[in-house]
Amino acid sequence: MKYLKMLGLAAIAAGALMAFAGAGTASATELTCSAGVMCTAPTTIHATSEGHATLDSPIGNISCEGTVSGEANTGSSTTTVSGGGTVSFFNCTEGATVHVLANGTLEIHTEYTKEADGHETQNAASTGNGTLTSTGTEVTVEFRGFHCIFRTKETDIGTVTGSKNNAGKTATLDINGRIPAVGGRSGIFCGSTSPWTGSYLITTPDYLDID
Repeated sequence: MKYLKMLGLAAIAAGALMAFAGAGTASATELTCSAGVMCTAPTTIHATSEGHATLDSPIGNISCEGTVSGEANTGSSTTTVSGGGTVSFFNCTEGATVHVLANGTLEIHTEYTKEADGHETQNAASTGNGTLTSTGTEVTVEFRGFHCIFRTKETDIGTVTGSKNNAGKTATLDINGRIPAVGGRSGIFCGSTSPWTGSYLITTPDYLDID
């Protein structure tokens, strides 16, 4: 009897802990293509660099024009927005070349308003913005005789600012991530990561919020 009572108390405690954990993190992610209306699935997202994006690798500061694209589900109250992702780099400066060896996957996670203590809650309202994570995208960089390969792995690469935060205009993507080095003929000269930064305009869809 005492043993069963202890098991019962343990189960109650475990349930309370799970409820607390669930209340501390908001997991729902939905794409909306007009105010309050979810996008149709699958949704194509395409962003074009505004000016040059930069790979500030140890072998040199490389600036290129580029695109980020993906075809994703539209999410739900229990699923994450994800899909195949493609990137491109072209018109690079100073003779640098960046070739895409493999296209990976992209995930978008909703950004929620936070409490005074900085924590998100399940009932918090979405800001309309989101964060972008990349896995499996691999590029080779050649510059001034150096050769390096970089590949994302659950890498936070940037922030999507939704249309409702851009006065109803198209959404924007601000890339700011560090891409791990995984190889290349230049070995240790490639360092451990390459910062990737740049401002991109999401041209498809015309309106996009992350809710």
